[in-house]
Amino acid sequence: MLKKMNSIEKYSLLSFRNLAGKKIGLVISFLSVFIVVRAQVPLQQPQSDASKHVYENRLNRFSLGLRISHLYDVKFNAYDLLSTGASANDLHGLNGSKTQFDMGAGIDVNYFFSPIFSMDFGYEQGKMTGANRTEYYESSVNFYSLGFNVSLKRGLRTKDYKFVPFARANVSRASYDSERKLISDDFSLGPKTTGSALMYGFGLGARYYFNKNWSIYLMSEYNTIATDAWDGYDYGSGKEQLIRSSVGIKYAFGRNKHVDQTLAWQDNRVDHLQARLDEQVSQAVKSINDSVNQTLASYLNQPGSKDSDDDGIVDKFDKCPDVAGLFSNNGCPPAEIVQKMDEKQSAVDALLNKVNQDINPSLAEPKKGAGNDDNLASTFGSSRLNDEEKYRLKNELLVEMFPVRFSHNSYQINADAYQHLNTIAVILRNNDSYKLKITGYTDGVGSAEYNKKLGQQRANAVSEYLQSRGISTSRIKIMAAGKDQPLDDNSSKIGKANNRRVEFKLE
Repeated sequence: MLKKMNSIEKYSLLSFRNLAGKKIGLVISFLSVFIVVRAQVPLQQPQSDASKHVYENRLNRFSLGLRISHLYDVKFNAYDLLSTGASANDLHGLNGSKTQFDMGAGIDVNYFFSPIFSMDFGYEQGKMTGANRTEYYESSVNFYSLGFNVSLKRGLRTKDYKFVPFARANVSRASYDSERKLISDDFSLGPKTTGSALMYGFGLGARYYFNKNWSIYLMSEYNTIATDAWDGYDYGSGKEQLIRSSVGIKYAFGRNKHVDQTLAWQDNRVDHLQARLDEQVSQAVKSINDSVNQTLASYLNQPGSKDSDDDGIVDKFDKCPDVAGLFSNNGCPPAEIVQKMDEKQSAVDALLNKVNQDINPSLAEPKKGAGNDDNLASTFGSSRLNDEEKYRLKNELLVEMFPVRFSHNSYQINADAYQHLNTIAVILRNNDSYKLKITGYTDGVGSAEYNKKLGQQRANAVSEYLQSRGISTSRIKIMAAGKDQPLDDNSSKIGKANNRRVEFKLE
């Protein structure tokens, strides 16, 4: 006959279990708050690894999931035969018509500390049944669980992960509300047994990522519950066991890929190898560039190889060696540019004439015999403009004489253009009445529609840079000519390079 406890012993044991369950619940609640707070705080890493730290903290780490589980009460044979000699015949799941395919549902939050380690906190509730030859039980159960996961990633991998297996350990506060009945007539064998106990277990699972935010997972855990009252009656064994198998879906918060998809720590060998290869390639490219530059410099220093105006045509074959020009025009600027230069020069001449006339009427007419190729001083004699005024007028002339060039199919401003753009910005800042018209052009490669867009992008790039130098958008007008109005012949590389430009006009 089974040994029975008196009412005081039962009350004391039940009080102890309830107190233990409450303490476990408080510990798990505290750890869950820590996870949520930790998800909002960047990881602290060594200062020397700052770039990796910034990259990793942009990855998705915090996720929210829903799951359903099958709860299976495992038969615990070790305690079927009690010390008194009576057979307990432990009740277990999926055993006869009185048991069911027991299910639970829950929610969990998850945080990844690294591509390997993560932690989750979840809540789940459901129904469980179990039976032996004569009795069965029905129970309402719930779990507050804290899980620790280790991703099982293989080494020497170069692609991001979609499928990630993992091992898992968990600790839970498990609560139950059980009632035992006879199989023969469903007669209740006493009042319901209610309580909570510590549960711990281990398991395996796998995650699959559809994209950077959504994933599904499967896992199965073998759990031990520190009470024998789970099935409605305490035989004194002190343990129950169950298998919890879950399938769930998770959503990761963030716009970047999940850290779980990235390479594991053991894959650093690939990173180190790639870094060494990159360094070797960089050194080889630098060596080649240095060699080419030295060869080119020695070639350009030879007689007949000098290019004074840097237009790609050596002085020996350049009819205008002091002015950048076109290959198709024997190194001289096109007639349109020459005409613009003459018109601008005439405007400057008229301005200088007016300024000198205001100072000394006798200087209103230029000296006889002075030609267009003479400098301004010889044309107007002893000009009364100071050096600063002459410098300002010269720069205003240069605004329209020199366009900004672009690389093929690009609207990125070249480094050598910034000095000219800075000069334009200074001129506009010093002359509030000026407005600037910017027109973007392309070479003849591609459709008219595409080149129109590319010309607009080039003009926008120049406009944005001038705005960054303090020029208001209200003073800038942007136009896009695309491949219309080519400056040079599109059949040659030099001609195409000359056509990929942005021109300026002061208004």
